[in-house]
Order: sequence, then C-alpha cells, then structure tokens
Amino acid sequence: MTTPPELSTEPSSEGTALEAVPKPKRHLARRIITWVLVVLFAILTPITVASAWAVKTVTNTDRYVSTLQPLSSNPVIINYVATKATTTLFNELNVENRISAVVPFGGNLIARPLTQQLESYTQTQVKKLLSTTWFQELWEKENTFTHTQAVNLLTGKDTGVASTARKLVLNLTPALTKAIDELDAKGITVFDPIKRKLNTDHALTFDLYTNQQVQSAQKYFNLAVQLRIFLLIFTPLVGIAAVLVAVERRRAALRTLLGGVLGCLVLVVLLTWIRSRFVSAVPPDASQVAQEVWDTLTRYLHRLLYVVLGVFVLGSIVLWLVGPSTWAVAFRRTVRGSSKKLATTADVAYHSETTSKAIDKATEVLERANAFVKRNLVPMRWVGVFVAAIIWLTARTVSALFWTFILLVIYQVVISVPWVRAQPALQRGASHELTATGVDGAETAPPSEGAELSSESSDPTTPGGGADKT
Repeated sequence: MTTPPELSTEPSSEGTALEAVPKPKRHLARRIITWVLVVLFAILTPITVASAWAVKTVTNTDRYVSTLQPLSSNPVIINYVATKATTTLFNELNVENRISAVVPFGGNLIARPLTQQLESYTQTQVKKLLSTTWFQELWEKENTFTHTQAVNLLTGKDTGVASTARKLVLNLTPALTKAIDELDAKGITVFDPIKRKLNTDHALTFDLYTNQQVQSAQKYFNLAVQLRIFLLIFTPLVGIAAVLVAVERRRAALRTLLGGVLGCLVLVVLLTWIRSRFVSAVPPDASQVAQEVWDTLTRYLHRLLYVVLGVFVLGSIVLWLVGPSTWAVAFRRTVRGSSKKLATTADVAYHSETTSKAIDKATEVLERANAFVKRNLVPMRWVGVFVAAIIWLTARTVSALFWTFILLVIYQVVISVPWVRAQPALQRGASHELTATGVDGAETAPPSEGAELSSESSDPTTPGGGADKT
C-alpha cells in the first residue's frame, strides 16, 4: 500500500532545495544609519521650524512691525499704558498737594476725593486716546525705529543702547503730551506746567522686553538665527537620506515623519516652558502684559509649527494605511467593500427617473453657461487680467502677488475648459433605457407558463411526472 503524497514523511527535493538557499543579509549597517538619520531628523525639525520663523518674522522689519502691531489695539496693553500714563502725570505734578494748597478751608479733607475723581477721569480720557488710530500709528513708528535694537538684543550683539540697557523700550511720551492737550481742550489745565519736562525726560515708556526676558530667549533665538541657512538645507536632506538608505523605504519614511511629529511636539513643550520664564521675569502687575507680548510675537511661529505638524501627521497616516499591518489591511478591505456598496447605490439612484430628470436639467443649464462663456471668452479673459492688475498695483507683499497670479491662472483655465460636453437629450434618454434591455439589445422577458409546466413534468420526483408505467 503506497502512502499518499500529502501524507508522506520523506522530505521532498523541493523542500531540500529551499532549505539549501542561504538567507539574505540583514543589512545591519544600513539599518543603523537609517535610525541615526531618523533621530537626527527628529532633533533638527523643531530647530529648523524656529529658525525659519526667526528669519522671516524677527529679522525682517516689515514683518516684525506687523507682528507686534496688534498690541496697539489690545485691551490689556491699552489699560496698562493708560494706568501708567495717569500715574506718571499725577506723580510728576503731585496733584493732591496742589489741591490742598489751593482750597482755603478743609483742603486736606477734600483733596483726596477730588484727586481720585480727577485721576479716574484722566485715565478714561487717556484710554480713549490710546484706542484711536493715532496711537496705532505711533506704535508702528516706535517699533520700526527700535527694530534694529531688538535684533541686536536677541542675537546678543553689544551695540548702541542694547549693550547698556539690555532691554527694548518704546517711547510713548507723545501720547502723554497729546493727552494733556486734549485735557486742555476740556478745561483741565492742571498738567500744563509739566508738559515740557515730560517731553525732555521721556516720562512715559513701555518695556517691550526687559533684561531678564532677553536673557531667557536670547540663547535660543541666537542659535536659530546663526544656523538658519544650514538648517533649512540640511534638515530636508537628512529626511530624504533616511528614506534612501533604508532597506524598507516605506517603513523608513513613516518613521521619519513620526520623528518629525515628535520633534514638533517637543517644540510645543519647549515654547510653553520659555513662555513661563518670559512671563516670570517681570513684576506681577505686568505679567498679563508679558503674556500678551509673547503670544503676539510668537503667533506666526505657532501657526508654522501646526502646519508642519499637520503635514507630518497626514503623511504618517497615508503611509500607515498603505502598509501591511493587520489594521491597515482591514481598513482597506472595509473601504473597498463600502465603496462597492456606495457605487451600487449611486448607480441605482443615477438610473432612477427623478435623478435622470435632475441630471438633464443641470446639464442643460451648464450647456447654456458654456455657450455664454464661449461667446464672451475674450472679454472674460481680459476682465480677469484687469482685476489681477489692480490687485498687483495695490498689493504690498510678495505672497499677495504670488497668490494673485495663481488665482489668475486658475480663472483662465476654468473659463477655457468646457464644463460639460453637449449631449442630445435623445442620447441621454437612450442611455437610461439600456438598463431595461440585455447586452445584445434584446428585452428580457419573464419565463412563460408553459415552460414552467414542462420543467415540472420533467422532474421524476414530482407526482405524476415521469413515464407512464401502465
């Protein structure tokens, strides 16, 4: 008795040949290099993002001024400056003592409440002044003037005032003198004697960055600026090299993107820690002001960081979905099954009578629009060029010029390409009737009653069926 081939215990020649084939090399060196590059990419990503922000925002005067401009209309800043301006006026003039000296009887008793009322009124008027466009223009002028000093402070250069004061001060004394002028117009002339002295001494200033704040952020900012060109070129090359050197490139690309995600998260934590140090470097009464200054200054950095983080996360998801993992395979299988069901449902809905009428109507409207665009194609093209030219003449940034050009190209393509091909209504109706006919064009009819009877009579198990035995 011979043993069946599938139950034979003797090793086949094919199995012996497979076992004799040597195992492929592990490529240990390439795997180690890949991991080193992935880790290096994760470390360089947050530094590169911060460097790109520093170069584009802080070192450019226009971008720096526009970044800090929202502070001029920030309620926290306005309240702080108004309070400081009012305190400066009353301290310089010693209003309470002057009122006590002027009132003949009971001056000491009414001097304090009168001073408080006058101080409250003065602070209200100063807030109104600081809420105008005049103060916003003054803020922009001061930030433009002090931008070079700000860069010198953050990069550690010991030049000019930056080497002695080690802080960035905005001179807002013109706002104080203008407030005195507006109080004069309302009949309050008590502050006129100190007006000239205020202008000479720069009595009202706003410390944008203090000495301790500069020391907290200086080392990180200086490193980012010094390495900006190297990082912007080297970091992408590290990520590309990690993928090219790897044995399994899809997995290496996934690890590289995940390393970038981890680096971005580390930068988020680091920015939170630096912010706490930046705020703690000022007195408690100015902590809220420091928070607003830091958040305004770094808002473009956070925006850039979240964009990069989103790109890395999206790329990681895509690479994971195309991979061989169990969940990824199950997800792809589910998507394919759902797409088939959706396609079947859409096909049934498409061939329904109501949908057919709606499609015909929409097609008719698009055909009319196509005819209109075709008749007026040249004027419409020139209208787009004319609008783009107006935007180019009024645009102030390079990005506005670039996106205007992109939108102009898209507009020209949209009006040049027909939206729908003209299709006669008879052809559209005939396409819907094909579902009721066979492939060869013959209509499918239900089986006849005679055919059913003949099939039943041919069944030997049916009562009365089969040959007659009598």
